[in-house]
Amino acid sequence: MGTGVTDGGELKKVVVGGYCVGCGACAALDPAIQMRFDDMQRLGAVLPVDRKPSLAAAQSCPFGDGNPDEDEIAQGLYADPEIRQDQRIGRHLKTFGGWVEEGAFRERASSGGIGTWLQCELLSKGLVDSVLNVAEVDVAGGEAPLFSFTVARTRDEVVANAKTRYYPIEMSEVLRFVLETPGRYAVIGVPCFCKALRLATRQSPELADRLHFVLGIVCGHLKSGAFADSLAWQCGITPDELTGIDFRSKLAARPASRYGVTVEGLRDGEPITLTRPMEGLVGANWGHGLFKYKACEFCDDVLAETADAVVGDAWLPEYDGDHRGANVVIARSRTILELLEAGAREGRLRLDMLTADQVAASQAGGLRHRRDGLRYRLKMVDDQGDWRPRKRVEPGADHLSPSLRKIHRLRFELGQKSHAAFEQARKSGDLNEFLGVMSPLIAHYESHMHPSLFRRCVNFSLRKVLALRARFSRA
Repeated sequence: MGTGVTDGGELKKVVVGGYCVGCGACAALDPAIQMRFDDMQRLGAVLPVDRKPSLAAAQSCPFGDGNPDEDEIAQGLYADPEIRQDQRIGRHLKTFGGWVEEGAFRERASSGGIGTWLQCELLSKGLVDSVLNVAEVDVAGGEAPLFSFTVARTRDEVVANAKTRYYPIEMSEVLRFVLETPGRYAVIGVPCFCKALRLATRQSPELADRLHFVLGIVCGHLKSGAFADSLAWQCGITPDELTGIDFRSKLAARPASRYGVTVEGLRDGEPITLTRPMEGLVGANWGHGLFKYKACEFCDDVLAETADAVVGDAWLPEYDGDHRGANVVIARSRTILELLEAGAREGRLRLDMLTADQVAASQAGGLRHRRDGLRYRLKMVDDQGDWRPRKRVEPGADHLSPSLRKIHRLRFELGQKSHAAFEQARKSGDLNEFLGVMSPLIAHYESHMHPSLFRRCVNFSLRKVLALRARFSRA
């Protein structure tokens, strides 16, 4: 539980320790704090040098030690008599699997389209005036950022901003807009951003009055901007020629989990758009955790436990076969639940009742990593004598076998080494520098993760890597 003692000095520990997620909540409440990209294309807070950050800024940080945790926040928000508690998925009224039947919501979404549909419903029912969500930015080749938070006031604007963006973004500018502009707002974000919003509303009466709904997105982890550059480069568009990316292109006649990536940019000065399956691209396997923020290794919230509703991919056998995708949905707010159930009755949504066990199973890998794996990573940091954020799980190692401890160490190493490896490749203009560092590390990790499969597949994998490296050597 939070102790309420976070101050400016605690915020400095978060930033210096590498635990900043770049959400921008602190910068929205303290104009002396700036949000900037570092050399590894990660967004983070830059604190003032002449004074401590304000108390309000420090107490809005989702990784601040003295701030309320997800359990405490959710308990204060969701006190409906029918609310249920599950330590894996958080407090909830009902849980569903399904998709949007009406319009082109499902077609335009990353999966089932329910997150976009909910934003539109809040607008069309007059429950909010605007939605804060993420939009593409019109850029020239190589410019950043490719995406940013925006204020969507119409259904068309919300729909135009559909799809999940695996890219660093921050909220300080849109939150300042909310502070300056009276109205009723909804916002959608990843779990740590939702938590930051809830903490910020405790510091700002204006935010508390104007932020009416917080919607969440199930999160594997945050990616640096290098993730987009790396995928594009492997597809044939260099980082300085990339102008746009769709991380979740749906590919017909394939399972939903085997989606593609579409990149837009320039080649020989001419616009080009390329689509290819994600498999085979270095970094595309989310279990490897390449380009992951360090803070994500120390987060224990997968299912946005402080959000009024959360949507994510329904990674369950009964849904995965349809390439159009499906959502798992957790409703915590009575108002959101009523919107969902009305949509199902009217035939606008397809909703199947799911159990908490089924929802947890849809995100089993993430939950294992954020609970069992987190306990071990906390112990690793404690054994080194370094500061780290306080979490809801206790540090320990005895619950893991020696082989699993090794896997967690290697996975952490993959994520952290990928940043510098790609930056060096970007500076040299040679993608092979990145592939040459990461491919052996990935192979070593896979040999521990799937030893029998690794022995059968190693020759095939090495041939693919060598072919990819040869391709860029010739280019």
